[in-house]
Amino acid sequence: MSDQTMPIVPPLGELGPVIKALTALTVAFPMLPGDSLTVGRVLPPTGGAVFGIGVDLHTTFADFETWREALGIDPADVEHRLLETVQTMRAYPVFAGVQIELTAYTPRFPEAE
Repeated sequence: MSDQTMPIVPPLGELGPVIKALTALTVAFPMLPGDSLTVGRVLPPTGGAVFGIGVDLHTTFADFETWREALGIDPADVEHRLLETVQTMRAYPVFAGVQIELTAYTPRFPEAE
C-alpha cells in the first residue's frame, strides 16, 4: 500500500498481519531484546510508507547485532550514520512477509570508563 492510499488512522483489522508477524517474532526469537516495538507505519528505503514493525534499540549496538544475526541480515545491508551526538545503525528486514525497520541508537562519543 502506498503512502497516498494509506489511511490516516488505520483500522485495527489492517494491522492484523503485522500483529501476527510480531507474535511470530516473539515465538521464534523470545530472547531478542525488545527495548521499543511499534506496530504501524514504517518507511523502508524503497520508498512509500507501509504497515510494519518498528524496533528501536536505545541500548547498545550489541543488541542490534543480536537482531541482525537472528533475522539473517547481511552486514552490507546495514546503514551506519554518525550524527552530532549519536550514531545509528539501521536495517530493513522482512519477517513473515512484514517489513521491519530496525534501528539502534548509541552516543556518538561513548563516555570514558
